[in-house]
Amino acid sequence: MGPKPADLPPSVCLPGNPGRHRRKRREQLEIRPLAPEERERYRQEWQNVQARFVDAPETALRESDLLVTRVMRDRGYPMEEFDQRAADVSVDHPEVVENYRAAHAVYERLEAGDSDTEALRQAMVHYRALFQELLETSPERGVAGQA
Repeated sequence: MGPKPADLPPSVCLPGNPGRHRRKRREQLEIRPLAPEERERYRQEWQNVQARFVDAPETALRESDLLVTRVMRDRGYPMEEFDQRAADVSVDHPEVVENYRAAHAVYERLEAGDSDTEALRQAMVHYRALFQELLETSPERGVAGQA
């Protein structure tokens, strides 16, 4: 028996029907909602990160990337390379995954030494959209599009 779609790298799953492969992989993951106290702690952390943006936008963007990654990890998303994380989260949050990609692209430019305050601001807005989605998902909601 060959490898399951979840065991294949993203590049193998892209030809044909990538959505089907992403959904099959997602079905094998154990994504859980955050406990109320976890959600509240993360909300507080996000408020602190946003408050730092005024005086230290580059630091705030780095912290927001780390915070989103921590929430994803705590929810049960695998912490593989970025493209796979984005593909995994796209099944549950298709409306914000492009925000995640855009924010992460700005983060990568920042790490390469190219920072623009307006791009940093926009990336924070994008991270916030995903962050809010990740915090608010409940077991009753299930996979996006199913209720």
